[in-house]
Parts: sequence; structure tokens; C-alpha cells
Amino acid sequence: MIRWGLVVLGLLVTAWAVETWEVVRVGRVDYVSLDSFAKFYGFKVPQEIEGKRPFELSSAGGTLQLTLDSREMRWKGARYWLSHSVRKESEVVLIPRVDLVKTFDPLLRPNGEIPRRPLQGVVIDPGHGGGDEGTRAARGLSEKTANFDVAKRLVRCLDKAGIPWVLTRTKDRYVDHADRSKLADDHPGYIFVSIHFNEDSSRSSEGWETYSLSPQFAPSTSSGGSLVGDEDQIWPGNGYDHHNFLLTQAIHRSAVLAKSNAPSDRGVKRARFKVLRLANSPSVLVEGGFMSNPREASLLRTEEYRQQVAEWIFAGIQAYARSQENPQAAARLQLAKDRVATNAVGTMAGVKKNEEVAPFRSRGTNLSASNVAPAVVVPNPGQGVVVAPAAVGGVEPEVRKALPVGTEKKE
Repeated sequence: MIRWGLVVLGLLVTAWAVETWEVVRVGRVDYVSLDSFAKFYGFKVPQEIEGKRPFELSSAGGTLQLTLDSREMRWKGARYWLSHSVRKESEVVLIPRVDLVKTFDPLLRPNGEIPRRPLQGVVIDPGHGGGDEGTRAARGLSEKTANFDVAKRLVRCLDKAGIPWVLTRTKDRYVDHADRSKLADDHPGYIFVSIHFNEDSSRSSEGWETYSLSPQFAPSTSSGGSLVGDEDQIWPGNGYDHHNFLLTQAIHRSAVLAKSNAPSDRGVKRARFKVLRLANSPSVLVEGGFMSNPREASLLRTEEYRQQVAEWIFAGIQAYARSQENPQAAARLQLAKDRVATNAVGTMAGVKKNEEVAPFRSRGTNLSASNVAPAVVVPNPGQGVVVAPAAVGGVEPEVRKALPVGTEKKE
């Protein structure tokens, strides 16, 4: 079922100054029209958009490639995964509203509405340790060992650049995920970087994928675009959705667009890994290749390649740090000039500020007092802050296996 409506999201100052987005609900998901999206970001829309074939939106800032009925998106040579598929209803192409706010705006206007956060240091998390070995490549290299080796190499890169750091573990021991994340609380202004390597039942799976925390009300990438029931909860990490994405895509692009030995690009993805949920800072989880793939396992057994992985992560951290250096800098892309457009159903669309898209609010939960953690203050675009529960007990176990990602549309 599709429900069209015109949602007024700005303040009515005068009769002609109402700011709006065209919002469409299809099933349980809200969308905005491609025309209003393109107008806001200054993209040129192609005349013909055919089903299940990539199409490009061009602008002075770059080219965005989308595909109908697919969650896959490309921007300036790198691969990204949307929360829901781009779709077409009543001859109108639709963009998922959650991706408008949580994916496209950080990507296209990284400093348009959200204040910058100058980098103070890095919490480095070598995943696993002790009795938790993670995955294991052929001929004996365990993930916990590879993670720690890359982390130590990253430390040396940060030292040379004069960037402070702290490790979540300094030897082969197990550290609880919550204790790892808490180090971000203890070091204000730091970012949290969790280092891992991947596995899959298929030995042919390969490549680099980089994760930021799934935004509230958005499915994780591995769900195939389906809402599975864990999306309503808001976590401490969701207070940094904007910077989570900026950090994640900076590290991802550094690796997959490298000039030499670049890994296969599996995309910027979203997940609710525990270390990301609980980290009270901009956070990222890196999956730097497949230990279950013979070729990548062979590479990871060499010091040269592990050094390269560390340098790619370091280069991404540097790119993120540079993007946060000048709090007064303007957005990278300018807003399109104001003009009035009419969509296929006859409503009027005019936009000036992306913050006028209605903010996402906690829907509330029926939790007993014993299960509710202390409240946290979470930035809410255009509406200041909202207070929401920080965490809830009884969470799912950590996912430590690559899950298949399809491009097909799901409700």
C-alpha cells in the first residue's frame, strides 16, 4: 500500500515561506521523491530511468549511481549500501527517507548541519583475544593475532603523526565488548576503531567491508532491507550517526581506492555490533579481508600486507581528522537555488534546509525499570536533542560471520 502526503517540516513564518519535503509511505517505510532529493543536492536527473539498470545523477561535486529495486549505491568510485531499496511507485522514483538523513546528507554535505568534532585521539580495538580466537586462516594464523599485529602497526603510524591513542588490549587476553567500548567514554574527543578480519563458508568470498552503527529505525545491511524488530532501540553510539558514517566511509575509501593492492570493494555497511552500539564516540568496525579466502589469507600472513592494512586505516583516520579541523568551514556542496517543482501527484516541493526533515524520535518501549539503562542525550537534527534509553539488557550475541547481501527490494 502506498500513501502519499505533503509533510510540512518547517516553521510557518509567512504564507509563502512554508518549507516542505514530499514524503511517501510504502508499507512501513517512508520515502522522499527523487526530484526533491535531486533539487536539494543540485543533481541532474536523467530523462530515462529503467528498471533494475543503474542510472546516474550528476552534479558539480560528483556522480551518484543508483539502481531501481536495489540498495546498492556508488559515489566517486566506492560502494555503499542503503537501508532500503530505491524504488518506483506511480511513475515516481523514491529515495528512502532514513538514507536521506543518515547516508546521503553526511556523504554529500558532511559539514552542512552537524558541528565538526576535532580529533583528540584514537581508541584502537584489536578484536577478540585470549580464548576468543575469532576466525583462523589456513596454516595457523588466527584472527586475534592478525588483529593485534595490525593494531600495533597502526599505533606506530599514529605516533609518527603525533596523534594520541589507547589500545583496548595490550596482550593476548579477552576483553568484554562493553569494556572495550567504555574506553571511548574515558577519552573524550577520541574515535573508536575496531579491527577485524572476515570469514565465510564460501572460500571465494573476498574483499574489504567497513561498518558503522545502524541508525535508529533503519535495518542492518545483512537484513536485506527488511525490518526485523530491533530497529526501535536507540544506543549510545547512535548519538554519533553522522560522524560514524563520515569515519567509516573515510577508512573504507582509503582501502578500496588505494593506488596499489586495493582490496575488492564489498561496501560501506551498517550493523548493530555490540562495540559499535555501546561506544560513546564516533566509531567504526573494519573487516579487512577474508581469512577464509586462500588468496587473502596468504596475503595476511605477510608482514608487508598487514602493514598495508594498518596504513589504509591510518590514512582514513587522517582524512576524517582533516574533515574535522575547521569548525567554521562551509558545506562541500552548496544547496540548489530555490525553485518550485511539481511532482507526479501534483504536490509542491521546495526545500532549503535538510534539518527540516522531521527528526527520528524514540517510539518508546515497554521495558521494566530493571532493564532500562541510564538515559543519554542524543543529537536530533533540527530539534536539538532527545533523551532516550542508552541500552537494554538481553542483547543478541555478536555476529562474527559474513552474511550474504542481496540487492533485491524487500518490504
